[in-house]
Amino acid sequence: MAKLLQTKKAYEVRVKKECLGDSSIPLKTKRIVRELYEVFGKDTILVNENGSQDLWSYCWPYYKVGSINSCVPPGEQTCMGGGCSAAIGAKLAMPMKDVVCTTGDGAFQMFMKELATAAQHKAPVTYVVLNNFSLGWIKFAQRNRGNRFISTDYKGPAGFCPDRPGQSVPRGTDRKAGGHQTRLERALKATREGSPAVLDFLVDGWDFAPGFERFYQRLSG
Repeated sequence: MAKLLQTKKAYEVRVKKECLGDSSIPLKTKRIVRELYEVFGKDTILVNENGSQDLWSYCWPYYKVGSINSCVPPGEQTCMGGGCSAAIGAKLAMPMKDVVCTTGDGAFQMFMKELATAAQHKAPVTYVVLNNFSLGWIKFAQRNRGNRFISTDYKGPAGFCPDRPGQSVPRGTDRKAGGHQTRLERALKATREGSPAVLDFLVDGWDFAPGFERFYQRLSG
């Protein structure tokens, strides 16, 4: 048992260093997921989506589920956007808990209209959008079939965040390493004050979770 615990501790230290030591841009999703855990803590309810980048939040110890009844994965139903609405239900069921949903930009696009539902029913949820400007899982499969990409890439409209009177800051200007943890803290504060929050992180869409890669290695050799 002592040897197992020592191995576990060493692995957690290695993964934390792997995540927080990577300051590359686009951001690596594993770093966002790790900092999400650091900021929100073990008593948070995590609601997963089921996309190529969301799957990082399934992997321990990038994100660690710290208490019972605090993780809502979509399982094998793979309904894109289902987690975005399920997060509202989780918050209404357990209002004393912080609730965060990790979602890709494709899935969030399908259910972001439920932000109004969250506000109407006083269900402040944080949405962490892992934005790779594509349908990542489908694009991965298309790459494996000869790099013939069809209807998987898209660009959103320009977004700006007014920072102070007379100025505006382009969305994503704080993407450099170190700025995103502060954004997570601000989102947590906002939800505890009663408002849903959305964070848009521009991530490396070709950096996949270990379980995702192993699955396709078994599937295709």
